[in-house]
Amino acid sequence: VLGPAPRWCSFLDNLTEELEENPESTVYDDYKFVTKKDLENLGLTHLIGSPFLRAYMHGYFMDIRLYHKVKLMVNPFAYEEYRKDKIRQKIEETRAQRVQLKKLPKVNKELALKLIEEEEEKQKATWKKKVKSLPNILTDDRFKVMFEDPNFQVDEESEEFRLLNPLVSKIGEKRKKKLRLLEQQEHHEKEEEEEPEGKPSDAESSESSDDEKGWVEEVRKQRRLLHQEERAKRQEQLREDRQTVLKPQFYEIKAGEEFRSFKDSATKQKLMNKTLEDRLKREARNGTLSVSDTTVGSKQLTFTLKRSEQQKKRQEAEKLHRQERRRLRRPAGHLKSRPRQGRPFR
Repeated sequence: VLGPAPRWCSFLDNLTEELEENPESTVYDDYKFVTKKDLENLGLTHLIGSPFLRAYMHGYFMDIRLYHKVKLMVNPFAYEEYRKDKIRQKIEETRAQRVQLKKLPKVNKELALKLIEEEEEKQKATWKKKVKSLPNILTDDRFKVMFEDPNFQVDEESEEFRLLNPLVSKIGEKRKKKLRLLEQQEHHEKEEEEEPEGKPSDAESSESSDDEKGWVEEVRKQRRLLHQEERAKRQEQLREDRQTVLKPQFYEIKAGEEFRSFKDSATKQKLMNKTLEDRLKREARNGTLSVSDTTVGSKQLTFTLKRSEQQKKRQEAEKLHRQERRRLRRPAGHLKSRPRQGRPFR
């Protein structure tokens, strides 16, 4: 079958159409070309050299009527098989323009169905007008992972998707309905292959585009739905927080530290609630605070921090170390040189 003629010689299309309208019988229309292997299958090898077979290239020409008679005698069910094959071919030709559900990917089925619908619309447009068709994403190897890896699944319930595509919910419901109808139809066709096709579903009817007012209303509707969902989530979280039972928490004390009772925190809290005067008196009793009067009439306040046990131990060890070094140290006074006496002045 010849394809469409190029633009620079488009007149060839008219010539081919005229030839198709007026078919003429050729010399070889009443003959069938068979090879030696075909003759062996039909049991006609004894006709080689007779006027029933005319040698040509690597085979023979024989009368088409004789060929059909012998074929029917050898295989009486060939006509039924031929008829079933023709019926199957006709059914496949009628299904060629429909969506093949077996070819839909496992990931992003709705997106693939949307792309197939757009491709069908483009094919209709190119059939009416000579428009250059663009490559399809489904057949492009660069986007193959998007329909195989579950990580690329489109989340249509996310807030960003619903706000950026306010009309996708309505169109998506129609597409889901169409997908369910096509799956049911495919299931029925598997059960009864020769059943005639029914009327097209309502989902296949043309969808009218919404105007700007409908788009704004759909955006507001999506926002209201999102606020309601967030409010329901917060209420559910509060309900779960009320139902949860507080469990005791355990803490591990590091090595070298002592555990202090909870009374220390209680006393510290009481001390923080007291006035500054009471706290100064308490520190003066403990010895960490000293107050002295000066001659001018002012007062001098000195606050000394409490040393920790580790710091006290470290200072004691350093003190003992210095004392031990003093005991072991040898005097070096005898190494001092005596001062030289100078020459008498004359």
